[in-house]
Amino acid sequence: MSKVGRRIRDLLLVTGTLFMILSGETSAQEKSFNAVQFLESYCVDCHSKDAPDGDRDLETLDLADSRLDSQLRIQEVIDQLTLYNMPPKDADQPAEKERLAAIRSLTEILSRHRKQATHSGGSTVLRRLNRREYRNTVSDLLGIDMTMFDPTQEFPDDNLSEQFDTIGNTLSTSGFLLEKYLQAADQCVEKAFSAELPTARTWEFKDYFYQQPELQIAHRKAFNHKYMVLYDHPNNDKPEGAYGPLHNFKGGVPADGIYEVRVRAQALHRDTAYSSRAVFIDLSEPFRMGIRPGDTRIGDLVHNQPIQPLLAEAVIEDDELKWYKFEVPLDRGFTPRFTFENGQHDVRGSYGRIFRQHRQSFPKDARGAQGIVEMRNAAVRVGELPQIRIHEVQIKGPLASSPQKSILEKILGEESFRPQAVPEYLARFLDRAFRRPAQKKELARIQTFYESRLRQGLQPVAAFKDTLKAILCSSEFLYFSPALKDIQVEGKKRSIQEHSEALDSYALAERLSYFLTSSMPDSHLRELAQQNQLLTQETLKKEVERLLNLPASDRFVRDFLDNWLNLRSLGTMPPDVQQFRVYYASSLEPEMKKETELFFRDLITNNRSVDLLLDSDFSFVNRDLAKLYKVADQIPIERAGEFHRVQFKDASRGGLLGQASVLTVSANGIETSPVTRGVWILENILGTTPPPPPDDVPAIDPDVRGTKSIRDRLNKHRESATCNQCHRKIDPLGFALEGFDPIGRSRDYYNVKRRIRVDTSGELPGGQKFSSIAELKKLLLKRKEFFVRTLTQRLLSHALGRHVEPEDREAVDQIVAQSRKNDFRLRDLIVTIAQSDLFARP
Repeated sequence: MSKVGRRIRDLLLVTGTLFMILSGETSAQEKSFNAVQFLESYCVDCHSKDAPDGDRDLETLDLADSRLDSQLRIQEVIDQLTLYNMPPKDADQPAEKERLAAIRSLTEILSRHRKQATHSGGSTVLRRLNRREYRNTVSDLLGIDMTMFDPTQEFPDDNLSEQFDTIGNTLSTSGFLLEKYLQAADQCVEKAFSAELPTARTWEFKDYFYQQPELQIAHRKAFNHKYMVLYDHPNNDKPEGAYGPLHNFKGGVPADGIYEVRVRAQALHRDTAYSSRAVFIDLSEPFRMGIRPGDTRIGDLVHNQPIQPLLAEAVIEDDELKWYKFEVPLDRGFTPRFTFENGQHDVRGSYGRIFRQHRQSFPKDARGAQGIVEMRNAAVRVGELPQIRIHEVQIKGPLASSPQKSILEKILGEESFRPQAVPEYLARFLDRAFRRPAQKKELARIQTFYESRLRQGLQPVAAFKDTLKAILCSSEFLYFSPALKDIQVEGKKRSIQEHSEALDSYALAERLSYFLTSSMPDSHLRELAQQNQLLTQETLKKEVERLLNLPASDRFVRDFLDNWLNLRSLGTMPPDVQQFRVYYASSLEPEMKKETELFFRDLITNNRSVDLLLDSDFSFVNRDLAKLYKVADQIPIERAGEFHRVQFKDASRGGLLGQASVLTVSANGIETSPVTRGVWILENILGTTPPPPPDDVPAIDPDVRGTKSIRDRLNKHRESATCNQCHRKIDPLGFALEGFDPIGRSRDYYNVKRRIRVDTSGELPGGQKFSSIAELKKLLLKRKEFFVRTLTQRLLSHALGRHVEPEDREAVDQIVAQSRKNDFRLRDLIVTIAQSDLFARP
């Protein structure tokens, strides 16, 4: 193809060929184009009913058939022709005019079929709250903090459908789950009613800090437990001095609240003479001390616990002993635990390494130490182990600033409980819990339940709490509203859709709120629903903008990225501890996710183009990730734990495909696979899921004689025509990402010693060649409408509680067309989705 031809082709793709077709801008010559003859000439030989390549039979495709199966096959032909994936490179190729004419003709046929077809699908099935929505809703409804409390911890995992946890027909309800709902309701209501703050008091701890059995002898001989000493980071497999608990703080704090924690500490031996082969720690970085909660009811405070978020962090100065002050939330029964956030990796193994390499640095009476106990005792007593040493801890609280004091007011509408006001309390609570006005019969039923508890001898407060628990177990709370209503156009208001059935105001408010905040509608949204104002396009747009500006929309960002990019799977195939110890030492897993969340949030906040998801020159990282990306010079050491915007000079880093979260979740923790990463791009970026391999296709042999790299092994695999059909689409995309290892570090070699070099070049099915991920991203930008459509479909699935189906394609195309007018800006795309006909359908 000539340079002019390629420029015309690329221009047509970028400016939206399909949109022009849908709008009917076709010439008389194109209208007379014979699509059947085109398929017979270029497609049917390979895609016949007897041996259809890729399981796609086009020989039996009837272009006059308007059924969904035919629509789906026609759409796939259009997509493959537009992507230049078909016909394959080694087959006869149509002229460029012929290809475009085929796309136009088939799209016209498809458009007619969509108008003629009877839509039986496209409805959202009744679905329940998933685990995260339940947590958020209970938190907002009762006003309880979930930092250290998870009532869904024993719930069964939500069933996923294509990575999504919002799809209604997969969110089953079992007898076991109903039992857990009862337990969770009890825990939540009791927590809310135990929020009364006691008088603040102060606890002091000094001179004696027992830590854990492994350190007992060493710390007694070295300093008689006078100090708390932190040695290793909290993600070690066998922590030893990773968590500094206060064993004398029996039972933890007496009430939920905010507490002031003061720590007198110093960093020691950052200038240790021990080599990096002896102690695994980055001594160029100042030591950072963190505070993580520990549940005293579990008892084990020196190891990982199920819930242990990083509550606070500070850089500890070298050698100088000084006070550090924090204000942190703590739940009743929890105690602060102190951690060395960037401490040593495998401190238990370091004792032997130190003695093997630095035995002569020890005093003569310690050089003869044998075995881990003796070597540990010597290293702690007279060695130079990098450490954070804590001399004193003070805890004060709960502080007057604790939000718990307003919890009862949130439930009751006033500061204290009055038995005579129970009907009023229940009416207000039901409206909020059901996300719509409660019906009279519902109010009567719940009032009757309250009175029955009184007759059984319960005090009014206890009866009221039981009634709230019953509400939290009701289907009206646990399931989304199925309410339907004819939308009327009143005055100058314009309805979202003019079909006879649509979501009513309350159901629409509910859908919008769970879409953008993963929780129940707030008071402003409920008020708009009550006034029917949400049914206008203008008000709906303002509400989307308002909700996206709320801190609660961070939950949308996190939850949507988990669903779309499968980021929830980070850690399910953990990287090898020895080969990738930086992943654990720097706690990269949550930091990787946060980078992607902050990046996506920035695009929403500033209404930037979704192009940046494919290619950009910036991101948001802390110092740990900055070192992984080799841009640490842009982040000040004293603010190492904070996330900062950084600029990339390396063109491979920009966009999702250069982020460690995506690169790690698309690897298996030990090695990378171009197939796995290529499929990931096809599914999540281009929205074209390849068919599963046939049963008779052998697995890719990891040790093929004579090969030197994964590319060689895949070349052998593709010698099979059956394998080549899919792998020619998958492998090139995956090869582009081979410049990154399983945790997203850049690399030039698979094996430096054997000099097996990484080759990131490839050729797409349409003949476009690239030599690097940077060049591939430029090619993907030329196909960005496929990416925008994929992103739109994923946003709709997240919002609607169902997958986008073939009959939705026309509506999706309309959203994409509107997005094109808005220069594909992300915030505008979300607004367009919320204003769409699809969003308003029940």
